[in-house]
Amino acid sequence: MALRKDQSILLLAGLASLVLWLFPFFRPFLLPLVYYNTHIHELCHALAAVATGGEVLRILVFANGSGVTSVLGGSPWLLASSGYVGSAIVGGMLIAGSRTEKGARRTLWIAAGFLLFSLLFFVRGETIGVVSAISWIAVLFACGQWLKQGKVVFAAQFLGIQQCITSAHAFLVLLQLTAFTNQHNDAVLLQDETGIPALASSIVWLLMSAAIVFWAVRHAWSTKPK
Repeated sequence: MALRKDQSILLLAGLASLVLWLFPFFRPFLLPLVYYNTHIHELCHALAAVATGGEVLRILVFANGSGVTSVLGGSPWLLASSGYVGSAIVGGMLIAGSRTEKGARRTLWIAAGFLLFSLLFFVRGETIGVVSAISWIAVLFACGQWLKQGKVVFAAQFLGIQQCITSAHAFLVLLQLTAFTNQHNDAVLLQDETGIPALASSIVWLLMSAAIVFWAVRHAWSTKPK
């Protein structure tokens, strides 16, 4: 599949941001993307809890980019798995749904709507969590409203790729934590509840997320949209 010029630029931009992750000096500049991914990650936990009969107490997003969702009840397996896999699904939907200008606007507005829903019902406590949610809602809505033609498609797909890259980085951190430490995380939570080894869960989630992203890119770029 030959890439168009805009697709090549998009991949290069994604690769450049991935390289920046390797240098600690640049990571603070990527924090806004981390906040966005954390909001989506925690919202996926919250929705999984509600869908399986649980109750969401609150979502907290911290200044360092980490987050936590406090819930009562719900399916432990879905709760633990929903954060990473759900984030990849949302990133994949942004990519796959942005083949056209109309689709890109719709996906950006839907993403803004999800964050608004999370802010109204779940996000509490930490000021940075509230401020970052409001900021991303405004950015997503503005991009969907005012960017023209190819620019809105590029913005939506770039955000989708960035979310996938940020999720991939979070996966690497998760793999490191589960392999070499006993620090609490989603995979350890699943291990405590089901007995499934944390490292095995992390690898399965990574493979599932990679498959989702691969499908999304192929779907979005399979043919030139009319």
